[in-house]
Amino acid sequence: MSNFTIPPNADESTLKKLEKKITQEGKAEDTHVSHTLKDLAKLEKASTKSDKTFDKSEHALEKTHNKELKASKSLNKATHKHDLAVAAVGNAEKDVAVKKQESARLQAEVEQRKASVDGVLEAQRHHNSIRESKLAEIHSVRAGSGDDTQANGEAVSGA
Repeated sequence: MSNFTIPPNADESTLKKLEKKITQEGKAEDTHVSHTLKDLAKLEKASTKSDKTFDKSEHALEKTHNKELKASKSLNKATHKHDLAVAAVGNAEKDVAVKKQESARLQAEVEQRKASVDGVLEAQRHHNSIRESKLAEIHSVRAGSGDDTQANGEAVSGA
């Protein structure tokens, strides 16, 4: 505020000029205060908006962290499932190898047993042939001396 001194013996035009200057100064100060208050209101509004966007961005950050954590858990779970599946495949491959080896061993044993059975059957055929020829020989010996045996048998039974 300007320092206006009112002279004691001022004329009317000087007083009017002084009054006009004081009024203009008041209006200018009112305008300045009004602009300052508007600027303050705009700044407060911008600050409030900034606080809201800051809160929103913090919330978005928290949400993104949660999504990342969830994705990480899903990845760990999937990795664990994959590791289990890989282990299961390995176990199944080992099992197949063991079963294949056992099957080959049993197949070889079957072939060996078949050869052994073929040998036993051949021996049986040979022995049966020998037995049949001996029985035929016995029958022919009996047939040759069979008359005596029959007569003796009748005589023995008739006596």
